Amino acid sequence: MSKKITLVDQIYLNIKEDIGNKVLFPGQKINVKELSRKYEVSDTPVKQALNRLISDHMVISVPNKGMSVRHVSIEELDEVFDMRLMMDLYFMKDILSTFSYNKILQEQMRKNIQEHSAFVEKITADNHQSSTFYNYDSAFHELYLTGSGNQKVIETFRNLNPFMYSSYAYMQQPQLRNIECIEEHQAIFDAILRQNQDELKTAIENHILNTKKTMHLIFKVNQIL
Repeated sequence: MSKKITLVDQIYLNIKEDIGNKVLFPGQKINVKELSRKYEVSDTPVKQALNRLISDHMVISVPNKGMSVRHVSIEELDEVFDMRLMMDLYFMKDILSTFSYNKILQEQMRKNIQEHSAFVEKITADNHQSSTFYNYDSAFHELYLTGSGNQKVIETFRNLNPFMYSSYAYMQQPQLRNIECIEEHQAIFDAILRQNQDELKTAIENHILNTKKTMHLIFKVNQIL
């Protein structure tokens, strides 16, 4: 049974979409009253949604200055992907070992790829549903890191991921890249099933590099617009 979306959930998603689509742009101050009027709700659910966005590193709150949309530099972008690559490669042996016997993790990753692929096939220009795409992608990488048996690395991934990906990838990357991402996930999964460390290393590096290139392009275009 799927979890019912609350009013706070919906406002959270709406603001997140506005940030990704540059309705609310990096550095812009956030006015709670204006958002309350826009969504025709009281201040309380808006504040609760903004607190979640602060946890996601999409909004920052400075004492005596209020809240604003977080600005990210291309240098920070690179650092995040460097961290992601380091974690993915460092734990490869442990991950291969875990997946070799853990059929539950194997099935969860297989199901993730299948459902993600089916979802992408239904995406249209007017119905991008970037939050859903992000959730599938994030879940795939979290399943991968679960194989490490290291809870701290999973927590680190959760802290690194939301702002970068939700703001600079899935709300703006083209459909072709959406499809490529799933193909790259499949390549990672295939290497895991074959227990081939060299193949897995190549698949991971390829995925991170291609995603990083996409982020750079989106970042540069946003600076021009």
